[in-house]
Amino acid sequence: MIDNIELNQPIWLWVILILPILFMLIRQYSNIDTGSSLIDGLSGSSTRVRHPLYKLLVPTKNKKSFNSYSKTIFYWLLLSLLMLALAGPVQIGSKLPDPPRQRDIIFIVDTSVSMILKDYILNDKRIDRMNVIRSTLNNFIKNLKGDRVSIIAFADTAHVLVPLTNDTYLLQSMLLRLRPGIAGRSSAPGDAVALAVKQIRKKADRHQIMVLLTDAALPVGSITPIQAANIAADAKLPLYTVAVGANTYDAEEQRTTGLVYHPADRELLKKMASITGAESYLAGDSQSLQSAIANIEKQKTNQQKIEDRFYRKSLHQWPLLLALMLLSLYQLRAVTQKGLS
Repeated sequence: MIDNIELNQPIWLWVILILPILFMLIRQYSNIDTGSSLIDGLSGSSTRVRHPLYKLLVPTKNKKSFNSYSKTIFYWLLLSLLMLALAGPVQIGSKLPDPPRQRDIIFIVDTSVSMILKDYILNDKRIDRMNVIRSTLNNFIKNLKGDRVSIIAFADTAHVLVPLTNDTYLLQSMLLRLRPGIAGRSSAPGDAVALAVKQIRKKADRHQIMVLLTDAALPVGSITPIQAANIAADAKLPLYTVAVGANTYDAEEQRTTGLVYHPADRELLKKMASITGAESYLAGDSQSLQSAIANIEKQKTNQQKIEDRFYRKSLHQWPLLLALMLLSLYQLRAVTQKGLS
């Protein structure tokens, strides 16, 4: 039991030793012989008068009674209990579970018109790229545990749709606003990545990553994708890329849509990821996209060393309670003796 008890402020225990020593020094310094004035004589400001027969008198000494000793012990014990309470004793219990490893994840989502292309098949039905992205991100957000997520939507221009937050309700509601064409028709992934680097701030206690979901086909913008990857690398922020859509022309839907079909530029996305020391994934179907997001989540977590934490139960109330009981008994005894006398 004693092994798992610690004191928050052990310095208070020194008072138990220092005060009795000071008390003894004061008593010794002021310990003047209190014998009869006939023996010691009468002292004035300049003279001392003694009785001529003072040597025949036996000097008397004040003997401390048992009550005085017991009273001293009582006061010292009461003081010790109070100092022990101020020292803050705590009992160390079992180990607390480690807190969730937190991350900041910025999803950079392509909302150009190419996201309406239906080159995914689910339950024998073709679905467009944007629906697959929304569904995958929605499943990811449902399982958030301490992570903060931000969503940047981009096409011709890039915009922060949701700043870093762990509010799952807000994130899920804002996912419904991800629609092709909300930020233009073309795709400028370089500008979007640069905006993400500008938004995110490096923190020692959180691991921060960026995830780019795009087909990277025919990129435009003032910042090229490679330049943006170098900016992310300089900021020491890993950029994971997910190629949305098929990587060949064979997946093109065989009907006239008025939109020229282009597969995902897998090689460009690989190069962008490798520059930042991250990885690139190909979301060939809806299941592959979910697997890519899951792999990114598992591979990069906060690697900061977390010190062991334990349950701590305060015990200061027990010495206080004991001191109160002793004081109550002392007062009861004094009242009883006074009543008997």
